[in-house]
Amino acid sequence: MDDLFFPLLIGCIVALLSALGVLLARRPVYAAVALLVHSLSLAALFGILAAGMVAVGQILIYSGAIVVLFLFVVTLLPAGGLELAPQGNRIAAACVAAAAIVVALAVSLARGIPAPAPNFDLSVAAVGQALFGPLIGPFELTAPLLLVAIVGGVAIWRRHEPRPTIARKPQAATEPRKLVLHR
Repeated sequence: MDDLFFPLLIGCIVALLSALGVLLARRPVYAAVALLVHSLSLAALFGILAAGMVAVGQILIYSGAIVVLFLFVVTLLPAGGLELAPQGNRIAAACVAAAAIVVALAVSLARGIPAPAPNFDLSVAAVGQALFGPLIGPFELTAPLLLVAIVGGVAIWRRHEPRPTIARKPQAATEPRKLVLHR
């Protein structure tokens, strides 16, 4: 397992830096691209740890679908191109998160890398049977959860959007005409 130390370390550093990029990005599009890099680095870590099916799922589901969906929603909203200045709270939170991740990484690497369990069947058929068998409920609930998140984001954006002013019609055009009957 010692031959996996440096690839795991490099993968963890890339994951850490891309996660910090998500937190510190000034533009939402750059944050989504950093999230894509983070997702791909996690897939690489899964691949290094011989969890090929999880790595492929990470690439297909998170990198291929969810991050692309985030990019699509961010570019549709007019605020998608606005530059956001990092606030002191975000920088402090990013530093605390980075320190916590570095400590967790150091502790886990000091304990050593555990050997993979030999009894697990991670073939496509076994993962599909587990996913569409007893775990079908949580798997199917992710789609409405993502839909609610998108609708909520659009609703929050619409609430802060200024309402367009509608030109009022002249007073004479809105009053009904009076019929005058002459006898």
